[in-house]
Amino acid sequence: FCCFKAFFFVNLGSNPRILTIICVFSQGNVGFTIFERFLQATGRTSLSMISQISGALTNIILDWLFIYPLNMEIKGAAVATVIGQFVAWGLAVLFHIIFNKEIKTDFKNFKPDIKCIGAIYKIGWSAAVMQALLSIMMLGMNIIFKYSHYDSELLQGTFGIYYKIQQIPLFACFGMSNCLITLTAFVYGTKDTKRLKEVIKYGIIDTCIVGLIITILFEIFASQISEVFGLAGGGTSEEIINACVLAIRIASISYVFMAFTIGIKGILQGLRNAVSPLILSLLRLCVFIFPIAYAFTYLKNVVTFVWITFIISEFLTSIISFIVIKKNVNVNIKNK
Repeated sequence: FCCFKAFFFVNLGSNPRILTIICVFSQGNVGFTIFERFLQATGRTSLSMISQISGALTNIILDWLFIYPLNMEIKGAAVATVIGQFVAWGLAVLFHIIFNKEIKTDFKNFKPDIKCIGAIYKIGWSAAVMQALLSIMMLGMNIIFKYSHYDSELLQGTFGIYYKIQQIPLFACFGMSNCLITLTAFVYGTKDTKRLKEVIKYGIIDTCIVGLIITILFEIFASQISEVFGLAGGGTSEEIINACVLAIRIASISYVFMAFTIGIKGILQGLRNAVSPLILSLLRLCVFIFPIAYAFTYLKNVVTFVWITFIISEFLTSIISFIVIKKNVNVNIKNK
């Protein structure tokens, strides 16, 4: 499948060197994800974090080594990425073997269970599509900005930087959501309705607090964050950096609503609901955001107003999320 992806992307005209290396040798990324979940499921999230940070540091160090001293250019960046992923995978496997005594790893007794595999894919397919929607959102927004009536290059450059910055609150909320999936699924399995209500209540509150804290920090340090990520993006112009500061200060207001929705998506997945989280992702990443952003591109001051798109999209999705979770909780608790 990874080889097929590489062939597909190369024939689309993308850079063949980096995509071929990363896609063909993506086993490290997939393997790490599997054993990361094992560590999270047993409550050893700190070990999961150590594995991931180790892989990231390896990637950073090898990026410099391969790109500059060894003059491997973009191919070196791809090789560094792959090696970093395998390092993270190796540590995650090691930690799993040493510390995860609750999970018995005996490959001799491994037997395919069609029913169990089907149950995993029933939940997992929607999560896979949800991850893909992030790329679709970025592609769609770039197309909208490209054909904007005003400052298309400025909008695309600013959005390129902002998208990288947005990963900070997004993955912070995803971390909380992954925790909620595990907790909700466990408590749901114990049929403890009182505990289930508490997990849902405090899980959503805690995720929203994370979103609020990041919003406050981004409002305060918008200039510094834009400059750092601007340099990481290849030394962008001062005009784009200033536009990015404005984008952060406007769009970061949406992070609380985003956190609310992502927290609810984690709870829904823990309740074995695969369709509703996917619908919520479609709403916040495609259905709401594309037409709203397109409408704002007709305004003369589009560089300012277009970032309100994220606030409106996340707010509307959070309202629907509230309705969905209320209905699901009532049904599941009643069934218990």
